[in-house]
Amino acid sequence: MFPIKTFVSERRAANLLEQVRWRDGVYFPRCRGESVIRYGSYRVFQRYLCKDCDRTFNDQTGTIFEHSSVALRKWFLAVYTYIRFNTSLRQLDVDIDVSYKTIYRRVQRFLRALDAPRLQLEGPIEIDEFYVKAGLKGRERDQPSRSRGL
Repeated sequence: MFPIKTFVSERRAANLLEQVRWRDGVYFPRCRGESVIRYGSYRVFQRYLCKDCDRTFNDQTGTIFEHSSVALRKWFLAVYTYIRFNTSLRQLDVDIDVSYKTIYRRVQRFLRALDAPRLQLEGPIEIDEFYVKAGLKGRERDQPSRSRGL
């Protein structure tokens, strides 16, 4: 489909992720702390230090691209071609030279992230439990029970 060389470099992909991710300001995804300072770099990504919990993070922390050894520019290309051109996972496997299993897992993670509702719950929350019957367990509705072979 598209050769990777015509796509943006890894640095430009990292800058794009940074612009989109922190358009409302930088914060630590785990503790939501906003007292954050720049703290060097990690590969091509800006690294930050949260002053509230004294932990470091980068632009990929808390995103679907976190903990991926595949280049960010390849994931951008995969997501774009998957959504825009309805490209199959097998074709993406060939185009970006990543295994089918890796492509499948990352695309599923991306689709789950799109479907995830953003709930802002306040006050006490109650959760009640209930039992869902698994089925007839050997008894058919209009017939005698089948043998279990015990």
